[in-house]
Amino acid sequence: MKTFGFQWHTTDRCNLRCRHCYQDTFGSESEQGLDVLVQMADRIFGALPDRAVSVNLTGGEPLLLPGLFDLVAHLHELPNFDEAAIITNGTIATERVIRSIASFPRLTTLKVSIESADRSTNDGIRGEGNLDRVVSNLARLKKTGKDIVLMATLSRLNLAHIEPTAQLARDLGLSGVIFERFVPLGSGVGLLDQVLKPEDWAAAVRAIGETAGLELDPLELLPYKAFWLDLRGEAEEPLSGALCNLGEGSMALMPDGTVYPCRRTPIPQGNVLAEPFVSIWERLKKFSSRATRPRLTGIFCTACGIEDCAGCRALARAASGDVMGDDPQCPLLAD
Repeated sequence: MKTFGFQWHTTDRCNLRCRHCYQDTFGSESEQGLDVLVQMADRIFGALPDRAVSVNLTGGEPLLLPGLFDLVAHLHELPNFDEAAIITNGTIATERVIRSIASFPRLTTLKVSIESADRSTNDGIRGEGNLDRVVSNLARLKKTGKDIVLMATLSRLNLAHIEPTAQLARDLGLSGVIFERFVPLGSGVGLLDQVLKPEDWAAAVRAIGETAGLELDPLELLPYKAFWLDLRGEAEEPLSGALCNLGEGSMALMPDGTVYPCRRTPIPQGNVLAEPFVSIWERLKKFSSRATRPRLTGIFCTACGIEDCAGCRALARAASGDVMGDDPQCPLLAD
């Protein structure tokens, strides 16, 4: 069975104000009630009866959404629901939350955001006292019995902290670490000068490989957008990478029902509350190849400005006459 996976931004609410956040609003204005969330789920899953559908529930901070676990319960009733993960900032670990998470068999993973095992570096991005609070909560969240994976967003602020962050996950007995690139959207535009340049990403790839016990050729892996370090000891390969996944197999769903090809390609493809999802899905398919997708270019450049690159693909918009740069060093141009 083919698969479809999407990132569902269920709310813009968040109790943190991280410096690199891709949001610029943090209220509940676009948030939907449970009945509408259920309607959105039914429209998406119902339009894909021959696909196994997985969901990353995120926000904002999804654990602040009233009715989140009622939505998870409804997902479990859908015949083609595969599994769900919650992407959380790790600051909420009440007994009610722990019991709720533990009760759903196909809620398999908690992805918890930190930026570094170094307190000063992490808290400089996520707020004072954040690291200690999250580490304390991780011990509580392990009671759920779910896989817990740290998520670190790499910029020049924390590039040197890859191995210590992985070691923290090992010391805490967690399932893994996801390393992804910082893209300056929303509030994060203020950190534009901290975006990884191609040589920085090459150094990151090398360091990620070393912490996995592998020798990697950074030049071959520059097009990758993220890496998953598996610490469970069960996988044949301890490290897997993710290329750009624009196309028919994925999307980002915003709180009001708007669909983007991905959160970092904020080109609206429709709204699931306004039209049949199959129509939106047909438009998503066009992003599967360069031959059919709109011409994409970075919002901070007209030609490729490698020295101050903000990420052409990741900050894409539908271009009108602009030409995307073709410098072979750019790690964001390859499919």
